[in-house]
Amino acid sequence: MKYGIVKNKKFVLIDDDLQRLKNTLPFMPQYRAEQIAEYADDEVEQGHDGNWYEKGHAPQKPLEEAKAEKLAELATAFEKASANACCQSSLGFEINADETANRNIEGLTLVLQPGESTLFRAYDNSFHEVTREELETMRREIVKNSQWLYQAKWTLENRIATAETVEALEAIMVSPEALAELAGVLRETAAGEGDGQTE
Repeated sequence: MKYGIVKNKKFVLIDDDLQRLKNTLPFMPQYRAEQIAEYADDEVEQGHDGNWYEKGHAPQKPLEEAKAEKLAELATAFEKASANACCQSSLGFEINADETANRNIEGLTLVLQPGESTLFRAYDNSFHEVTREELETMRREIVKNSQWLYQAKWTLENRIATAETVEALEAIMVSPEALAELAGVLRETAAGEGDGQTE
């Protein structure tokens, strides 16, 4: 519940505490307590300019400005998703799939001879004995995971670019988790399409 005084559909005073609002009036002599009206929360909205308005009258953010903000949000989410990436390895356990993991695995493949094995720490901190060949498999999986994250980013960039309203833009979920989830969906879709193809 909110209490306020409205002028031209815009609140000149608004508060969720009626007494606090009344205590403000001595500092604004042009307004009186009789002008205060009660509003349900679904009857008011905050505009992009930070001011409060009667529902349906708040100015909307310009679409191009909203798109630029959403793209910046996507860039931040992509950085976080990449830095915390993980994927299910075909070896039967989940592995870190960030740039550091890729470098570490590359280093191990350089020092191990064919047929040799080493302990490898998985995403859940469990240890697994792996061979050089299995490390190579994990490296390929990390690169593929990275490619799917990029595909997810590009898909969201396209959705943002083609959004025709601020409301449509706001409906586009952008977070590290949303990127990882979309990457998984794209990967599964591509795998499903590949399974259905015959030569």
